[in-house]
Amino acid sequence: MNEIVDSFLARRNPVVKLGVLLVLSLSLTVIFDPVTPAVFALLGLLAAWGLGGVRPLRLVRAMAPLLAAAAGIMMANLLFGREVAGDVVLGSWGPFTVTEARLMVGGSIALRVLAFAALSLSFVFTTEPGLFVLSLVQQLRFNYRVAFGVLVGYRMLPLLQSEYQHIRAAQRARGMAEGRGPVAWFQRMRRYAVPLLAGAVRRAGRVALAMDARAFGAFPERTYRRRVRVGPADWAFAVGAVGLGAAVVTVLTALGVTRFGVGV
Repeated sequence: MNEIVDSFLARRNPVVKLGVLLVLSLSLTVIFDPVTPAVFALLGLLAAWGLGGVRPLRLVRAMAPLLAAAAGIMMANLLFGREVAGDVVLGSWGPFTVTEARLMVGGSIALRVLAFAALSLSFVFTTEPGLFVLSLVQQLRFNYRVAFGVLVGYRMLPLLQSEYQHIRAAQRARGMAEGRGPVAWFQRMRRYAVPLLAGAVRRAGRVALAMDARAFGAFPERTYRRRVRVGPADWAFAVGAVGLGAAVVTVLTALGVTRFGVGV
């Protein structure tokens, strides 16, 4: 489970933060240059660190797989991107040619992926799942049966991970070699799948019995011990974040950096 640090972002309403995330992310979908999403990615990481109290090392670890994915997207576009008439050739290696248009397209897509990831991490690392579900139900009027059902499933994931580690340690203590290669991997997963599935079924049955004993889903509405509200600080955060994003786009557009549309 995510460790949520008490911070400015952690105290903001989850639905408001989600709305800001969607607005900023959707604005990037119409921007076609590598610089603007790079600035958004940097702002997202700075917000998670400065306003969310997330450790830089944790951000680096979370961003590492996405950096690899962005690098792959960049290389694929550089080597196999579409050709543009009159494009400037930057270099060639055998059958592969790197052009200015391919560099622009690859950089734009790769950095947009990183910007989406950075903004999403600033939301995920500063939002408690239970509070998020309460906010969805109370502010957006989501069906509480569906919302809390998803929350229960989400909270089971770390338990399954812990149980997998226990099963693996128990089988290794009994001298069962794991082996290497795809065949050994398939056999290992088959040995782990049966006890994991059995444990998950037992745990789901206990959870369903507990929810039924509390009359969960018996009434169309329910009461809540904790109320999640949208306060002035939440609105100020939303206006400030969206305003900062708009200011960045405006300044970069005036400098001739930001490009809109689908062409170079």
